[in-house]
Amino acid sequence: MSSGLLLSTLRFRDFRNLWLGSFASYAGQWIQQATIAWLAYDMTGSRTLLGVIVGMRAIPMFLLAPLAGVAADRYDRRSLLLASQLMSALTAFVFGIVLASGAAQVWHLVVFVLVSSAAAVLDRPVRTTLIFDLVPRESAMQAVALNMVAFSISRVGGPAVAGFLIGWVGAEGNLFVQAVVYLIAAGTALVIAFPQRERPAVRGSAFADLAEGMRFACVDPSARVLLAAGILPFTLLVPIFAGLLPIYAKDIYHSGPEVLGMLMTSVGVGGIAGGWLASRCMGVPRQGVVQAFAVFVMSAAFIALAVAPTVPLACTALAIAGTAEMVHFTSNQATLQMCVPVSMRGRMASLQQLYPGFVSIGVLVDGMLADILGMPLLTVLLAVITAVFTALLLTPRAGLGALRVR
Repeated sequence: MSSGLLLSTLRFRDFRNLWLGSFASYAGQWIQQATIAWLAYDMTGSRTLLGVIVGMRAIPMFLLAPLAGVAADRYDRRSLLLASQLMSALTAFVFGIVLASGAAQVWHLVVFVLVSSAAAVLDRPVRTTLIFDLVPRESAMQAVALNMVAFSISRVGGPAVAGFLIGWVGAEGNLFVQAVVYLIAAGTALVIAFPQRERPAVRGSAFADLAEGMRFACVDPSARVLLAAGILPFTLLVPIFAGLLPIYAKDIYHSGPEVLGMLMTSVGVGGIAGGWLASRCMGVPRQGVVQAFAVFVMSAAFIALAVAPTVPLACTALAIAGTAEMVHFTSNQATLQMCVPVSMRGRMASLQQLYPGFVSIGVLVDGMLADILGMPLLTVLLAVITAVFTALLLTPRAGLGALRVR
């Protein structure tokens, strides 16, 4: 699949507007993530508290993500997008004022993490399911890959802005930039022509829909193994570059926020390459094998990070890890949406939005373990465990290796 074919999905006007809004929203979230991680470690000086504060994002994710999926399947998607982006903008602006006033305390940071995470949870299932509404089925896999390219580009720009602006104008500058980009994302939702959806003649309650989605995820073999394959690296590996890179920047390389920005940007650069590589892999029928191979590469890259003696080598390892992560997640997201009934897409997408919740749990646990084992040794152990369990998912009993996409 050429780059031209990948970009050809932008010819669909409404998907193009959705993509631009997603780009802005993702950028705001990556600015936020880098800023929160640095503030948490800078304000407390504790690896454990860094993990606790970043890990707070898991609370609204686990409590609200399934309900957000039900909402995406039942309610007006424009209203859901607008509500999530306006909530994100307001929260970032208010916390930026608190930081600028010099009155910020750790509990302010915790509240900001909880509220902003709740807004993001509301946003993601709608964006994911809309992709499949706004482009023809034959272009859906490419559209998902292009959406993940936007995610990766924002991962490059967001942490770079966050890391360097912390040094130049303070963390509050990051929050004000974040508020602006969320407002841009809200504006794009106003120009999308949302397709009409067929409503069933008889519809149960929202909680009945929620129970139906959970039951489907447990009993359907494809949904079950794909969700397991997604949760595994997001619990064990992704937490390292999602919340613990400040430890590498500050304690391993004895540097400041600029190096943190470089490390996180390297992950994003790899993710951009991974978005393109994922589009090339979309024609492979056995997407389960594609996902497993990507996780094996990820594991090897994290081992390389653990032993990297210099920042350039660490950046190289993180770029490879970012490439593999993007191939894995793009395939996992698109394959699940292609394998489930249309009426289940919002609910299945919302379960994939639990992945960041598992990241937050991983950050919480790993932050405590890093104090005991040290970050390099912990990184190696997590990489080995991830590779072993992924290999088990490839067995005939688990079924990942035999999974095919028509």
